[in-house]
Amino acid sequence: MNLRTADEVRSAYDAVMVNAAKVSPPPRINGVLVQPMVPQGVELVIGARNDPLFGPLIVVGLGGVLVEVLKDSALSPAPVTALEARDMLRRLKGFRLLEGFRGAAAVDVDKLADIISRVSCFAADHRDQMAEFDINPLICSGDRITAVDALIVPIR
Repeated sequence: MNLRTADEVRSAYDAVMVNAAKVSPPPRINGVLVQPMVPQGVELVIGARNDPLFGPLIVVGLGGVLVEVLKDSALSPAPVTALEARDMLRRLKGFRLLEGFRGAAAVDVDKLADIISRVSCFAADHRDQMAEFDINPLICSGDRITAVDALIVPIR
């Protein structure tokens, strides 16, 4: 949003709160999170769910809107090792984007595979408490890999 000063952040906060107050019924807002804008990179999604038949599953794919448009994803039972996560990434049609494309930095695939493995372990370890888990997008450029949004849906 190109907010560069504390005053600009305060003004943006005030504008968001004014708009939120217009919603009916008014939302219960427990606070706000202010974070820096993440530079562009390859957007990925990492998701997990606890399937009643197959148990915990991990999915990796191109993220942002591309997950819906291209439907380019790889699925495995969780947990996966970093080596298995790397194989999941290689199965993506868009894997070439991770290798660097049109001047973009190559993504540190080993670091990314480690993150996927750790998320899959989290999903497997919390299968009794968690129905779904989603990180989308995970923005990747070089060795900078940043989760921008995440959601955990507990079992009810």
